[in-house]
Amino acid sequence: MDDIQERMLDGVTELRFSLAVDGEHVPALFFVPDSDEPAPLVIIQHPATSSKDDYFVRDVALSWASRGWICGGLDAPFHGDRATHDPMRVLRDHDGLATLSARFAAEVSATIDAMAARYAVDLGRLGYVGYSMGSMLGIPAVAADGRFKAAAFCLVGEGGLLGVASDAGSPVAKLGGMAVRIVGKTQDEFFSKEATEALFTALPGEKDMHWLPGGHFEIGPDVINAAGEWLTAKL
Repeated sequence: MDDIQERMLDGVTELRFSLAVDGEHVPALFFVPDSDEPAPLVIIQHPATSSKDDYFVRDVALSWASRGWICGGLDAPFHGDRATHDPMRVLRDHDGLATLSARFAAEVSATIDAMAARYAVDLGRLGYVGYSMGSMLGIPAVAADGRFKAAAFCLVGEGGLLGVASDAGSPVAKLGGMAVRIVGKTQDEFFSKEATEALFTALPGEKDMHWLPGGHFEIGPDVINAAGEWLTAKL
């Protein structure tokens, strides 16, 4: 970890740092409960054009830290405080998607290792929450890491960064060892109901489908609570 900044809040420590991964510096924000007991680690990942400092990452992470979880997120490639800021590049550079997914997967695993080296992380209780792009990048990352116990992938379906969920070699097939909830919106403008259900059908292990009213950009308490309830039950 580099550029470590710690700020004491009420019962938790706000931790900001930069992590060097494959020649890039990855900015991260986490909230760590003031306890020596091993705690679950939950990564919350933002959608496109957003960052780790938006409310559905920062504020949610702070709230969930009061449950005794270590919570936070990363600035995805080309987002937030990354050296190269170009948020829409993720969505328009189709030829670079495989490289981008592999990069983010390495960053997620490196973050877990760095947090576990510094804090009392219970590596048997890792959780992940993704919103839209955070889910599309998160599914390959969680699959590649192999240590996660539970995840809630929100506002996502097959296609886009994921490709066809049932194809041979899809990262979806590697999620069998964990509990996965898919949170969908009934009026999602980007992922049809059929695309979301195709992703859900392809999931091999314990799974749950949770539908909510509204469109793709409506990331409110309903989405957050659906993700939080799942992690509370499974971690």
